Amino acid sequence: MRFPFASALIAALAFAGTKAGAAPINLIFPNQLNVTDRIDFNGVPLGNHNEIIVLSGASFGERFAGQIRSSNGVFDVLSGSPTRPLSLVAGAALRNLEISDNPAGPAGNRVLDGLGPRGFPNFNARGEGSVAVLFGVDQSEFGLDILQADGGSAFLSFFRRDGSLIDRITLDDLTDGTVAFRRAGDVQDIAGFSIFNNDPGGLAFDNLRFNAVAVVIPEPTTVTLFSTGALGVTAFGFLRRKRVR
Repeated sequence: MRFPFASALIAALAFAGTKAGAAPINLIFPNQLNVTDRIDFNGVPLGNHNEIIVLSGASFGERFAGQIRSSNGVFDVLSGSPTRPLSLVAGAALRNLEISDNPAGPAGNRVLDGLGPRGFPNFNARGEGSVAVLFGVDQSEFGLDILQADGGSAFLSFFRRDGSLIDRITLDDLTDGTVAFRRAGDVQDIAGFSIFNNDPGGLAFDNLRFNAVAVVIPEPTTVTLFSTGALGVTAFGFLRRKRVR
């Protein structure tokens, strides 16, 4: 699926249908998130990190085991399928992850960057590398801030704990902002996601919003059907969406 990023943030189109007809992963307004936890990276040491970064509720690496990292010019590209169970892999030394100051944020605000082929300490390598995120518990929804964007595209893949693919989404025409995702039917099976990009500015990430513990989803309330025998259910979609094969 492809989404113009600005449109995804400011314009949603309600449509009639069932949750079974929704895409596996749907973009939602950030204020629709029903989550309790956030990772902001402010307590993580600045600079190069050759290892997997393990924080409360989620861990961060270059890719998942089984994925193949290649390069397209100065950018990382991920392909292939993760192995079972879903697990993180760190990149080569000076090619994994970096924690940097956010020049556009308040003092002390730190962000996560994937390091591209040019590697640390090349300033221009920041944000050009891939990043993979593994949650401690499966999610039905989450959000994150995308920063330093300059009109390029980001390519996200969402995976279950066994490494199987749930969905892929491409965000085009990137600008700085918050993006949020929800699983169709509120199914709690998003164990992790990976992201790479081709944005001229390189991408930084901050404020991962999620649930650190499993959420109990109540059973649907029994509804008395009227004589029509049908019940309309409203779901949410977005303008200019299309499936990417």
